Amino acid sequence: MSRDELLRVGDTLRLGKADWVYADRSMIVRVADIRYGLDEEHSQVVGIIGTVVAGGRDGRMVAIAVYKTALTRPGVVERPRPVNGVDHYNEAHER
Repeated sequence: MSRDELLRVGDTLRLGKADWVYADRSMIVRVADIRYGLDEEHSQVVGIIGTVVAGGRDGRMVAIAVYKTALTRPGVVERPRPVNGVDHYNEAHER
């Protein structure tokens, strides 16, 4: 599985308490930046910065470490729909 298939900026994560490090609640987070761990095979977590969409801290930015195993479960990662049917991740890249 490529890194873009696992997690992208703009994805929405539906996280349970067991899905992220030092979790104190379940929450829904929109990914704003991927900081570390995605390209590192040995890393068990991916560090993200995101905006809380639901979970008691709505609208706040958070920096959390999400377990990679959580990202592979169905229903945890939601991709935004492409605008006008165009997904820039799947377009041919001009060089």
